[in-house]
Amino acid sequence: MTEQNSKDTIVEKLNRYPDIKYYKKNEYELEIFCRNEKGFNILLQTNQRESTLHFGAFHWHYDFTEYQTNEMLNQLLFGLTGITRLKVFSKKNKAYKWILQIQDRDENWFDNGSMGLINFNFWTTADIKYFQNDLLPKSLLYSEAEKTEAN
Repeated sequence: MTEQNSKDTIVEKLNRYPDIKYYKKNEYELEIFCRNEKGFNILLQTNQRESTLHFGAFHWHYDFTEYQTNEMLNQLLFGLTGITRLKVFSKKNKAYKWILQIQDRDENWFDNGSMGLINFNFWTTADIKYFQNDLLPKSLLYSEAEKTEAN
C-alpha cells in the first residue's frame, strides 16, 4: 500500500463515522480532531522521505515500507479507539514530557515510549494529565473469535 493509498483508505474509513471530524488539508496532511479536551488531535504528515504520525506533541517517523505503513495504521487505530493514551507532565502550565501508554486486554496500562524537553524548573512540582480518545469503539480491534474465546 502506498502512502497516498493509506491516506485515502483512512479517509474512506473515517467517512463511515460521521461524528468524527477531520480535515485533509492537502495530499500531504490529514488531521483528525478529538471530541473534547480529554482527547488529543491526531495529525498524519507525509513528505518525499517519510510519514510522521502525531498524537498531540508525541510523534513517530515511518518509512514508506509495507511493514512501517502497517505499523503506522495500527498506531493510528490505537489512538482512535483509546487503546493508547498520553500521560503529559507539565510545570507552570508548560508541557515538557509525554509518555505514550498502551492498554492490554485486562485494562492495565503500560508505558510504551516517551518524549521530553529539558525543563530547568526542577524544584517545581509536576502536574500530570491523561489524554485519551474514544472516537472509535475498542471492539473494532478484537475479532469475533477472540471474543468467543474470552467467554
